[in-house]
Amino acid sequence: MRPQLCSLQWLGELLRCFNKGDIEQFNMLVDTYSSEYFAQPALKLRHNFIKEKLALLSLMNFLFETPSHDRNIPFAAIADRTRLPLDQVEWLAMRAMSLELIKGSMDEVDQILHVDWVQPRVLDNDQMSHLADRLGEWSEKVATASNFITDQTPELLG
Repeated sequence: MRPQLCSLQWLGELLRCFNKGDIEQFNMLVDTYSSEYFAQPALKLRHNFIKEKLALLSLMNFLFETPSHDRNIPFAAIADRTRLPLDQVEWLAMRAMSLELIKGSMDEVDQILHVDWVQPRVLDNDQMSHLADRLGEWSEKVATASNFITDQTPELLG
């Protein structure tokens, strides 16, 4: 491999963890490659903006991984996943809604985010596998419901 490409391998890793919204991996890579990362003027000047975008992607991936029938997410769970203080979760949710990344509502008293819709994204292989598993679970539930209806109402389907 050419030396220039080897020296930029960290950037590819950074983009992959950014796409996944993996804050732990992002922080580890920034720590490991801090001299290379902060040597890039665009990254250095926009570091806080990048962390905000990473928190939004982390929220979106968290919601993607959560079944659609179970998207009443406590603020504490969002804070844990996004590594944000609890008092910043409301701002993150409002930001995601204002950017139309998610649709839903917030219950600020009970500190719950109710999500009805998440903006579709390009999925990597792990996310596609996760989606395939969820579709398989959904298919099984549909088949069970169909069999139940058939068994309970033979005169209607008969």
